[in-house]
Amino acid sequence: MPADLSTLAPLMKEDYGVGLKNQLADECPMVDLFEREDNATWEGREHVEAIHVNRNRGTYYSAEGGAQPTAGNQQVENFRIPIRYLHGGIRITTQLIKASKSNKGSFARGMQLEMDRLLDDLRVQRLFAIWLDGRGVRALLNGDPGTGTTYTLDGPGGVAGPDHGNRFLNVGDQIAVVDPATGQLRAGGTRRVTARAAGGTTVTVSAAIDTATADNDFVVKAYGADASVALSNTEWQHPPMGMLGLVDDGTFVNTYFGLSRTAFPILNSTIITGVGGMSADIIQRAADVTLQVGNAKTAYLLMHPDTRRAYLTIMEQDRRYSDAASRSKPDAGTAAFKGGYTSGLTFGDCPIMTDPHCPFGFLFGFDNRSAVRYVMSDGEWADEDGAVLRAATAVDTWDATYRIYENFALLRPNQSFRLSGVST
Repeated sequence: MPADLSTLAPLMKEDYGVGLKNQLADECPMVDLFEREDNATWEGREHVEAIHVNRNRGTYYSAEGGAQPTAGNQQVENFRIPIRYLHGGIRITTQLIKASKSNKGSFARGMQLEMDRLLDDLRVQRLFAIWLDGRGVRALLNGDPGTGTTYTLDGPGGVAGPDHGNRFLNVGDQIAVVDPATGQLRAGGTRRVTARAAGGTTVTVSAAIDTATADNDFVVKAYGADASVALSNTEWQHPPMGMLGLVDDGTFVNTYFGLSRTAFPILNSTIITGVGGMSADIIQRAADVTLQVGNAKTAYLLMHPDTRRAYLTIMEQDRRYSDAASRSKPDAGTAAFKGGYTSGLTFGDCPIMTDPHCPFGFLFGFDNRSAVRYVMSDGEWADEDGAVLRAATAVDTWDATYRIYENFALLRPNQSFRLSGVST
């Protein structure tokens, strides 16, 4: 028998590539649309902003010798903006630190990898929050799950709709279920997601589901495995305010930083629902209304890639190959094909930004002149005792915690608009 690669396999070396190749999407460009406010003072966990909500209405055209108007006054109210706390933690063993301290032993330093990648993971967590409404809802239960180990889901992010209900859940997540009628946790504690269906409709969990769960319950993340988890140890009502609440008319968030949008309709954004087929006219109509009610200057159009495709279809029949070079080498694509959050597409010279975390079929017209990110901690490793790594008790492991304390606000929500129900 001749010697071959099979018989001499133990003799052969393996040629490993250099470094670790990241497979995960972890950019967070939406944060850059908000102006950072570092000088906010937090009293009782809230920052207070004075806002002007009505003019002095004691004005009118009078007749000669007519009565003077009844004196009026400017109306000022307060936004009360709470701070929100985002944490991430790592735990590593001393053995891992020592075994991965050189290129010979590992593709990347174990400690550095865990610390650097945690920051990227937190950026993705922020993207989930910045598009939604501050409740922390990952999905809705689609039907009573019974007592098996499979949740059927719809309404990703708490937005009604049948598509891709599991899009904000991943294998390894610890989740709990909230009763939408009471805002309280269902019995049974947390469950760990062990599988996520590619079809988008289900997740499998680590233990049998409690009988108390019901159709349209809210699925939220929780801190860990806990059969009697407390509501305060879940994400329910703990994320910062996101786009669905910032650009809204009370559909998702009626009490906006302490003020009722019903009582103060000046806080309502322009909302057009059930759009159907995309058209330039409906985008212009929304922009015109925000100009009337808020003196808006739309700076960005924000949408999911599915909505961008719908936008591209309205120009499909108008595209032409205009010169010899393009006729000899036609290109059916657009600048959007190259990908990225910004791809050079515009509407009336207004840049179009896309984000895969944006709700399906939504388009936001965003005037960011009043968009503020209030920062207590812009991102730091906890080191009050002088060390980032803290030795765990009775075991040879080390813990570290990274934190971001912030919230987002639109101080003039009537300057932005939202379209929903775009056919995509």
